Amino acid sequence: MNLQGLESFLMVANKKSISKAAATLHMTQPTLSTRIKKLEEDLGFPLLERSWEGVRLSKQGQYFLPFAVHFLHEFSNASTAIASFKDFVSEVAAREVAKNNESLRIGINVWLAPVFSNAIITELSKHFPHLDFSFITRPTNTLKELMEYEEIQMAIYYQNETNSVHCSRLLMNDEMVLLCSDDDWSLIGEDISNIKLLDSPFLLFDNPVLANNKKLINTISSKLNIKKCQIVDHANVMLTLIASNKGYIILPKTGLNQLGNLSALPVKVTPLGSSFPSVDIYLEYNKQSPLIAPIQSIEKMLTTSFIAEYAV
Repeated sequence: MNLQGLESFLMVANKKSISKAAATLHMTQPTLSTRIKKLEEDLGFPLLERSWEGVRLSKQGQYFLPFAVHFLHEFSNASTAIASFKDFVSEVAAREVAKNNESLRIGINVWLAPVFSNAIITELSKHFPHLDFSFITRPTNTLKELMEYEEIQMAIYYQNETNSVHCSRLLMNDEMVLLCSDDDWSLIGEDISNIKLLDSPFLLFDNPVLANNKKLINTISSKLNIKKCQIVDHANVMLTLIASNKGYIILPKTGLNQLGNLSALPVKVTPLGSSFPSVDIYLEYNKQSPLIAPIQSIEKMLTTSFIAEYAV
């Protein structure tokens, strides 16, 4: 991500003027405009709407703004933490490098961690009790890149359009489920196409399942003929809106593990079965890893007893 472009975009959003933003950043207006246009090209959507009256955030820019603020704060926090604890971080890093071939680093999609982590820990504790291992939970595309950098030796994720570089194996087809209020379900009945009768919007939830899967998002949009939607960025807010007849959503079944006790809410969970495309869950690993034995032990466990038991 272009840090200069992000900083330029945030300054324009704050000052609501390219000239004022350029003056604050001590640069010319053409330079600032070029930075933002480059950022827009990288992102693939416009951040600003330009007219003779000035500039304002586009709808995409409004949605992107909190992500940009969060990203820069996270970057700053990481820099501050490393600078403040540089001696400690260096010592830890040295130990990690020394035991690099002895420590198994496992990446799991954030929403799949509650599904697979306990089974993996049990398997490794039973058959490799002295193995040092750790988990990294990130969205699918991040995990695939970490596999390329060899920062993790195996990953479990919701498959998407991005190609994998190592051996990958299908673990399961995760069916989609509809979450709506009890009242909305009474209108839908048994026919999913009746969703068009609902006055409540489809909830666009920032989650690691949909965020990296354009094909799935497009399928949901076209199949349901969505005309009205609302963006939410927290699971509890999403559930509250659904329970209050203020929206509905479609998620993979495994995502329900992140949502707590749904039975306590007036929320109807309906499996969509074959009427809706499933999302594939894959295991990817590096066959050349010196820790291939525990990796393949996990693979065997997940593709035999675990998946069968989970499906039940």
